[in-house]
Amino acid sequence: MTATSERAPAPAAGTDPATRDGLGLAVLPAATAPVLARVAERAGEVDRAEAGLWDELAALGELDLLAAPLPLAAELTHALARRCTASAFALWGHRSAIAYHQATGTPLPDGAASGVVALASGMAPAFKEEAGLGEIPLLATDSPDGAIAVSGVLPWCSNLRPGGWVVTPVRWEDGRRAVVRHRRDADGVRVKELTGLTALDATASGVLLLDEVRIPAQDVLTRDLPAFRDDVRATFLQIQTAMCLGLAGAALDAAEAGADDVAREVLAEELSAAAEDWQHLRGALAAGVRAASAVRPAELVRVRLEAALLTGRATRLEQKIVGGRGYALASDTSRRAREAAFLPVQSPTETHLRHLLARAGVPVPTDGHA
Repeated sequence: MTATSERAPAPAAGTDPATRDGLGLAVLPAATAPVLARVAERAGEVDRAEAGLWDELAALGELDLLAAPLPLAAELTHALARRCTASAFALWGHRSAIAYHQATGTPLPDGAASGVVALASGMAPAFKEEAGLGEIPLLATDSPDGAIAVSGVLPWCSNLRPGGWVVTPVRWEDGRRAVVRHRRDADGVRVKELTGLTALDATASGVLLLDEVRIPAQDVLTRDLPAFRDDVRATFLQIQTAMCLGLAGAALDAAEAGADDVAREVLAEELSAAAEDWQHLRGALAAGVRAASAVRPAELVRVRLEAALLTGRATRLEQKIVGGRGYALASDTSRRAREAAFLPVQSPTETHLRHLLARAGVPVPTDGHA
């Protein structure tokens, strides 16, 4: 963490500040323990795309946790990321899409709350357009019956599971904007699966190609895109931050557990700084979640960026300490390093986040370590 970063309050009472097991935002139900254990056990298979990850998310849905309030959703995402970041990423996409429905008062598709049906968040272009980093690629035209037809290419989307739904922004040539949903398998929708992804092959990611896809009026979530972005921004970013802190905390735990006397001496400053930064960012996230809509957008962005930067530092520290055995692809150390490599390109990307902070006049944090 850089000298420009703000200090945040300590986590909630009842959370041991000496551990990184939780964020202190909510207590996970006891029934999640066996599900989380399965996530941990299958993380290597998920990493190799030898096993799917959705069964465990559906099990959380059976516990009524997929649409949980933000504090519990962040806590659950953090817990998943400590074990398998691909699973946490899938939960982020699904829970974000639930937030889009909640923000607009739109009923969820049948089966979405329970995880029988997957939801995909395709909203990245809306936030990029807001930042002046591109234009929404999906073009809408009006139909006489009140429906709209949408065509275009969405270059990346995850949770594209058969039977699911996708939430995306669309634009008209005359400048209008809207947020819509459509079935992943609707007429006119084609998915080009993306494979060979670093640590993410199990996330059902792909390119969405839409050709005159019909969107009935009831599937238009909102036509007020600026207000919608303001409503969902905190959930979108804070759950991502929880994911970063889960992965960073697991890497720091492994680094501290694996350090011998020499490593503790040589890397003492890096270990101490990373541990302190994790605690401060946990406090910042907890304070932000409790403050809800009162948090300034720039603060949401700053905490999200610093959490991602810390994750990169933490996984590199783990690699330094674990050494050669962590270089094996099958090791947890290697998996965590590859999971962390996704964060600079996850939307909003590191470049996007830095651009937002610079435009807001906020000092842009740096990694701080080579």
